[in-house]
Amino acid sequence: MTHDQHDERREPITLSPQDERLLDALVDCGFDPSALEALSLDDQRRVEALLSLFELIDDYPVQDADDALIDATVARIDQYERRASAKIAVADQADVQELGGRRRIRLPDFVSVAAVILIGASIFWPVMTNLHQRNIDAGCANNLRLLGNAFNRYANDYDRAMPMASLFTSWNTLVSNVINLGPLVAGEYCERDDLTCPGHEDANFIGGSYSYQWPVPGRQLTWGAGGATMMVLADRNRLIDAIHRAEGMIPALSNSLNHGGRGQNALFTDGGWIWLDEPTAPGGGDDNIWLPKGVSSLHDGIQQTDVNDVFLAQ
Repeated sequence: MTHDQHDERREPITLSPQDERLLDALVDCGFDPSALEALSLDDQRRVEALLSLFELIDDYPVQDADDALIDATVARIDQYERRASAKIAVADQADVQELGGRRRIRLPDFVSVAAVILIGASIFWPVMTNLHQRNIDAGCANNLRLLGNAFNRYANDYDRAMPMASLFTSWNTLVSNVINLGPLVAGEYCERDDLTCPGHEDANFIGGSYSYQWPVPGRQLTWGAGGATMMVLADRNRLIDAIHRAEGMIPALSNSLNHGGRGQNALFTDGGWIWLDEPTAPGGGDDNIWLPKGVSSLHDGIQQTDVNDVFLAQ
């Protein structure tokens, strides 16, 4: 039987929807008709007919492909991939506008970059802020260490006395207590920068960023051993700053502005320093270091009468 005669006997076959359904079922069960259950007589006949069709494949033996066919197939695949890559490149180029040789950022790109920046800022900004504050606190504490050395050297030269340039009898807004720190700089016991807290934004005069013990007539402050330890210097008096800034009345226990209202560093006559979360002298009492004892607010003409009271002013 010739090939043409074989084609005449095998006419094209078109599958009906029922045949397609059964063919799918045969594929699912691996062409095992016994795995098909509850088939009607008509479905059984259709299954047998489908299986007989697949048996015809044996009538068309397939020889191994030669090298030319393999090369042609690989070339066709390579051609398809190049076309696909070219389409992607053209599509991407359509989204790019050349402006002076630069690629314009599209809105989705901008939104993505903005989201990354916002997330990064929300994470790192508090960290950087906290690190900056810690650096200010550490710089201020280092200043107190340097000033402690300066007070000690001054005291060695002046019979343990603390520096004083003028003695005031009463407090007023026009008198600057910081002039009493002048001898430390004039005698080269410290540098002017040592008297400036890193957290203070505008220290235009000597000692402008620290408050010094207000001199009380009849009291001679001494440095070091042999006398009671007393707080003699701390960050700027917040209540005095409020007067100079015309802020009106503020709470008496407001913290210094040097550290953003978080607290203040303080130096004692034994050379030690501590951090105070609120402006009260340690020891369990109610000694507000911004006010003379018995005074609820600062005003011109007030006098400090208790020699054991801590009143720091700039």
